[in-house]
Amino acid sequence: MRLATCALLALAVSVSHAAPGTVEFVESWPEHTAYDMPELRDAAEVWAQVLGDAGSHIDLAGFYFSRKGDGDDAYGPESAPDLLVPALDAVAAAAERGVVVRCLADAKFAVNYAEVPAWLGGLPGAETRIFDVAPHWGGVLHAKYFLVDDTRFHIGSQNFDWRALGQIRELGVLVDHAGLAADLRRVYDLDWNLAGGGSLAPADPMETALADLPTHTVRTAAGDEVSALVTASPRHGLPAGIPWDLPLLVEMIDAARDSVHLQLLSYGVTDREKRVFDDLDRALRRAAVRGAQVRILLSNWAKSRYALPWVKGLALLPNIEVRFTNIPDHPDGFIPFARVEHAKYLTVDGDACWIGTSNWSRDYFYSSRNVGLVLLGTGAAHDPDRFFNRGWHGPYTESVEPGAEYAPPRRR
Repeated sequence: MRLATCALLALAVSVSHAAPGTVEFVESWPEHTAYDMPELRDAAEVWAQVLGDAGSHIDLAGFYFSRKGDGDDAYGPESAPDLLVPALDAVAAAAERGVVVRCLADAKFAVNYAEVPAWLGGLPGAETRIFDVAPHWGGVLHAKYFLVDDTRFHIGSQNFDWRALGQIRELGVLVDHAGLAADLRRVYDLDWNLAGGGSLAPADPMETALADLPTHTVRTAAGDEVSALVTASPRHGLPAGIPWDLPLLVEMIDAARDSVHLQLLSYGVTDREKRVFDDLDRALRRAAVRGAQVRILLSNWAKSRYALPWVKGLALLPNIEVRFTNIPDHPDGFIPFARVEHAKYLTVDGDACWIGTSNWSRDYFYSSRNVGLVLLGTGAAHDPDRFFNRGWHGPYTESVEPGAEYAPPRRR
């Protein structure tokens, strides 16, 4: 067993002895592309099924909610399906039979995407709260997740957006485990309270080594039992018992000996205010120096003047390769803010995985609400690595050349 694996799997001493739950990775993929992975269920199908099975309550938290035609964007071709509708119909049917529905939506995006949160709040027994994160931490509610009853939840890169389910490449995870659901609900309940006018008691961020954190056991789709824990950001907005994800990500990368696979929408070491955030960048460089093969897959939205110098700097280094993906437009016309890689996950040495809602720049970890799930153990990274390889070796990638010129794609 590799030394890195030994270090990460030292978590076994703190694993809960409750019966293992399950964890299943689910995908979204842009129609008319080569990305569909039949071995992974589609998020649209999973969302409609799980929300439709709700027996007591549904809690939704999202950056924004958008059916086709909502908001002020110019939308694409009529032939592009709205795969969010079945999930929303399932929520409505659940409310009709007495399931309690709560919806949290980010205040900034609710200005332009007000229709679905208002509709959800008007369902029988339902309530919507608009969460203005800025007065608390300075950022936004960037997390995208839902909880059903007391055991099941979905975390992933998918916004509650028709495009996220049929026109964007995304990765999410469905978890069925009462202990992990209770951990995530602590995050939800804190934010629900703040959105209703409550206050946040000052608390020190939980910055503890992985081996010292309590975890739960879950079984993957392939039958492997792995350790799992819920993480969150921002640093000063965590409920008791929920660890801050940034130091855990650094620790995972610092344990790498063989491989680091990273996929993101965007990557940044400095922000628009010129503040330096290089914790993760330095960890990736250290991994490469140790001889780990670091592969980074970024959307072509990362071809921005803020990100390119740092992305090219990484691509210069031995043992680091960076690729952009350029997904072609829908054959029947352009769709704004779509046809892009949007997944956010990390795998290390094939047996450690983080999947979450954060891109890798400062504000996601210090200013905005995000959530994630860490999985550790043999088999933990099996499906994310397959998802990564489908993109890495797919027909839409281009290797980053440090001397090349790049222009960001059209977004709207």
